[in-house]
Amino acid sequence: MTSKIATTTLGIAALMLMGTVGANASTEAPMPNAANTIAPGTTGDVGATILNKWGTDATGNLTLFLTAPSHSTFPLNQVWGSDFIQGAQDTGSRTEFTNCTRSNDWKTMTCKAALTIPAAGNGKYSGMKFTTPIAVDPNAPAGTTFTDGDFNMTNSLNNSSGSEISGGRTSLQYKTPPVAADAIAAVPVEAVPMVDPMVGLGAGVVIAGAGAAVALNRRRRVVAGI
Repeated sequence: MTSKIATTTLGIAALMLMGTVGANASTEAPMPNAANTIAPGTTGDVGATILNKWGTDATGNLTLFLTAPSHSTFPLNQVWGSDFIQGAQDTGSRTEFTNCTRSNDWKTMTCKAALTIPAAGNGKYSGMKFTTPIAVDPNAPAGTTFTDGDFNMTNSLNNSSGSEISGGRTSLQYKTPPVAADAIAAVPVEAVPMVDPMVGLGAGVVIAGAGAAVALNRRRRVVAGI
């Protein structure tokens, strides 16, 4: 029994190791960009990043299928890209995908273009950060992170060494700011009517006097009836 368990465990470990090595040796799937804070009723960027770790330029014809996160739409049919090198600042952003096709009330977008990600050299990786704007609904909940957008790259970028940046999918995400403390304090509270003490006292005297008059009338009726 012990030998069978040991053999099975070694077999699973070997398969996991082969899968990991194979994936790292030939592919690099997209990664999500950090969630930007976008206020309801305004616009901001979402996107994803792909890396080139193979030492030579990676080139190919890419197709992107994008789905906007909840409470947002794509106001423009374009996607920008900025190159970067490990440890260095991003370069200026430029339009990589133009004339994308929007559908489903601008909730989805399909983009196609030829693309090259240059190699960094000197043992460093390079990459490209994709961004596209979204318009957030005015009624989007405050203080919420939305991660249900989709960035789906359906084909690969290849280089001269036979490695590739593979197709794959990741999330498009953003977050809304929390409600500010001063905004909560500014919410109007329904006022409680104030009663003038003298007016209130006068009303009390009138009520008390009416009660005494009723009692006196009852007494008179009782006396008259004897």
